[in-house]
Amino acid sequence: MSDAAVLEVEGLEKRYKSFSLRVSFHLSPGEVLGVVGPNGAGKTTLIHGLLGIVKPDGGRVRFFGLDPDRHEVAIKQRVGFFLEDAPLFRQMRASDVLRFFASFYPRWDWSLAERMLQQFELEVTKKVSELSKGMRAKLGLVTAFSHRPELVILDEPTAGLDPGMRREFVQLVRTMLRDFGPAILLTSHIMADVEDLADRVAFLQEGEISLIESKTRLLQSWRRIRGECRDLLRLDPREWVAIEHDQANGELQLVTGSWNVTLMDQLREAGLKDPDVFPLNLEEIYSYVTRTHGGKSATAPTTHLGGVS
Repeated sequence: MSDAAVLEVEGLEKRYKSFSLRVSFHLSPGEVLGVVGPNGAGKTTLIHGLLGIVKPDGGRVRFFGLDPDRHEVAIKQRVGFFLEDAPLFRQMRASDVLRFFASFYPRWDWSLAERMLQQFELEVTKKVSELSKGMRAKLGLVTAFSHRPELVILDEPTAGLDPGMRREFVQLVRTMLRDFGPAILLTSHIMADVEDLADRVAFLQEGEISLIESKTRLLQSWRRIRGECRDLLRLDPREWVAIEHDQANGELQLVTGSWNVTLMDQLREAGLKDPDVFPLNLEEIYSYVTRTHGGKSATAPTTHLGGVS
């Protein structure tokens, strides 16, 4: 495959009476993009819009440079998907479900499917209705990956799974990435899924992407700083996502999403000596981004004077 985008989304819109979605992003070959947000943020609406389950009200979508309205069959041959709420033919045996999916994909790889079935210890003679939620999820993942797609779309794949099954899912995705390198669009409200697998992260809130960035850059650039401050006015509030100052003892806590040497110089000028600097994990970063996004800005600081929370 060329280096052209596997998926291009420009101003995709879906409007409901009490909710609207409008997003833009792209996905490169072999890349894993994690879209994270709480329930109701628009993750499933996004997936349904991409797959044509609901008709978008606006915007432009291209898979492999192709218009899905004109090249639906060609696109679907190259895409695998897993939907959390998808009915998987509950009265059919798991083996029949697999044969049904295989009939649509010329590139279906039965040896790959068998390998996943053995790894998952999935009893294919059982009806889907007789499988646990975790086993139904595993069956869905087998149908998503067995034709070696170039793009896999996974909507909340670990929702309701126990920790052991979640680890199996993560291992499966890593194995597929090594074996044939698909691009993956992963939506989840479970931050650990995204932290374990994603190359880039998009924070989705109230139908909008409030921040999209490489996971590595996010983890490198977000910091929490603590120390005593003599001159708070020397701090440029535009550089800080949160400023919390306890006037009683002078203790200051700052959070920034753009940590660099210049900010350390600014702290020294404000009288901070040997401040403690802590990295943030994705859960903490998400908390700050969504907190400030309420004001439609991912950089406007929240200021708290009088006590450090």
